[in-house]
Amino acid sequence: MTSQVSFTADEELKNLALEKAKSQGITLKALLTYAMRGFVDGKITLSINTSEQEPEVEELFFEDEKLNVAATKLAKLLR
Repeated sequence: MTSQVSFTADEELKNLALEKAKSQGITLKALLTYAMRGFVDGKITLSINTSEQEPEVEELFFEDEKLNVAATKLAKLLR
């Protein structure tokens, strides 16, 4: 049994993939089918790495005390 898969893609990316597939003698459908099969079989893997660490922030100190107070308040609001 087969099923139809439909999705939208960037047109330039689709055209480039289509051209490359044709140059290698396969259809875009075959390419996408092979890609899905490779993913299911574990031959193609994808990963997303996220970091929960806060970015390093350089502390700034100003000579004007009012500016330091305002900067501190702003920093607390941004956290």
